[in-house]
Amino acid sequence: MSDTTPEVKLEVSAIEESTQVDEFINEQTRAIIANLQKHWMTQYEENREKVLVEITEKLHQEFLNDLQKIRSELLQEFKEELETMRTELDTKYREDLKLEGAKLLEKHRRDLSEAKKKQWCCQCENEAIYHCCWNTAYCSIECQQGHWGTHRRTCRRRKPSSPPIR
Repeated sequence: MSDTTPEVKLEVSAIEESTQVDEFINEQTRAIIANLQKHWMTQYEENREKVLVEITEKLHQEFLNDLQKIRSELLQEFKEELETMRTELDTKYREDLKLEGAKLLEKHRRDLSEAKKKQWCCQCENEAIYHCCWNTAYCSIECQQGHWGTHRRTCRRRKPSSPPIR
């Protein structure tokens, strides 16, 4: 039989009961902690998703702003370079035009000087090789004969007083 007295039984029973209470409390605490952990994880996931969406939207907006800023800066830089190039080309073309104009003017002066040194046919305005009098020349005998009717009245060529002797 057992040596245990009712006091010891009571003590053992109290210890067992205390252990059961502790186990019950531990199980309840674990359940509460598990539920609390699930709740916190759910909130964490929800908040994490919200924050990620907000950060993504913010970063996307910053990217779009930076993109627009870069686009504006590049466009401004392009316009400035284009204006500079246009100014340089205008200056170059004006200088080229002046130079070409000067060359053409000089060529015109030379051509005019050469033209003034020559005599021209009174009949057809080709270069003359036959001279009649001081102000009249012809390119051919045909032109001289064709123009003689008009020129005869103003011709200043000396007329021989007597025909040449042969």
